[in-house]
Amino acid sequence: MSNRLFYGLLVLGCAAFMSMPAFSAPSSGGCASISVQTSPDTVTAGYNVGIYGSINNCSSRRERYTVVVTAMSDCGQKSTVASFRQAFKPGENRMYGVAYATTPESCAGPSSVTVEVHDGGGILASASTSFTLVN
Repeated sequence: MSNRLFYGLLVLGCAAFMSMPAFSAPSSGGCASISVQTSPDTVTAGYNVGIYGSINNCSSRRERYTVVVTAMSDCGQKSTVASFRQAFKPGENRMYGVAYATTPESCAGPSSVTVEVHDGGGILASASTSFTLVN
C-alpha cells in the first residue's frame, strides 16, 4: 500500500511540475499605452486594410518593446499580420502602420484586429478594433 501512495504522490508532483512554465522572463518594469484604427472600415476580400495607431512609452526610462498585430476573421481564422521590436525613449510616443493583405477567399463579415505591446515579461498594453470584409 505504501508503494502505491508513494508512486501516486510522485505522479502528482511530476504533473504539477510539468504544468509550470519552462521559464518566465522578468518584466522590465515597462509601461505602455496603445491605440489602433483601421482604414477603410469596409474592405473587399483580396484588398489591403491599413492598420495604424500610436504607442506611448509611459515609463521614465528607455524601453524596447515587441509589437504584435493579429487579425481574426468572422469564421475564426487568426493570423499574425506583423511583429516588430521598437526602442522608445522615456515618455516617447510613436506612430505605427502596417498593411494587412486580405485574401480573396477570406470570410465575409466583421473581422477584428488586435495590437499588443509586449516587454520581456508579458503584455503591457492591448487595443482592438474591427472592420467589415465583403466578397
